[in-house]
Amino acid sequence: MTTYIEINGIVVQVYDSVCDYVSQNARFSNYSDEKVDLSHLSDKDTDKDTDKDTDKDTDEESKIPKVFVRPVLLYKDLNFSVGKQIIDGIEFPEIIEIDGSEYELVNFGEHEISYLKTDSIDKPVYTLIYRTERVINGMHLYCYPSDLEIFETEEAAQAKADELNNI
Repeated sequence: MTTYIEINGIVVQVYDSVCDYVSQNARFSNYSDEKVDLSHLSDKDTDKDTDKDTDKDTDEESKIPKVFVRPVLLYKDLNFSVGKQIIDGIEFPEIIEIDGSEYELVNFGEHEISYLKTDSIDKPVYTLIYRTERVINGMHLYCYPSDLEIFETEEAAQAKADELNNI
């Protein structure tokens, strides 16, 4: 849930959870064309003898999930920053306190001023990445969808991945 407060005459957003913040402001860096090594999955259950390599490759590929769960830690993303921001000549406080809780000034590529509860910054959120094409043997190209879903728990993300993988 987003709360809005005013600082120096400018309305800022305040978030209690990483999930709420990332759902509104996700601008992931360096994950868009992620190569995922799935060779360890290809070796599972491949006891079938086939005469054609292409049939074997197709059979093995059908066992590889189309969707994977991807944990996201804000502080590891290049687009995420904590601390000092100056907008239109106005410097915003790095830490504010609301009802006894501390919130830090953060930015994930958005143009607004946002504060995130200090004790939640280190918590991961989860999203799904989708297989798009085979690059080379055992390597596939994965990407984030345009309608990115953010999950607060790995279990919730895995349940959605299992549903999409028809498990």
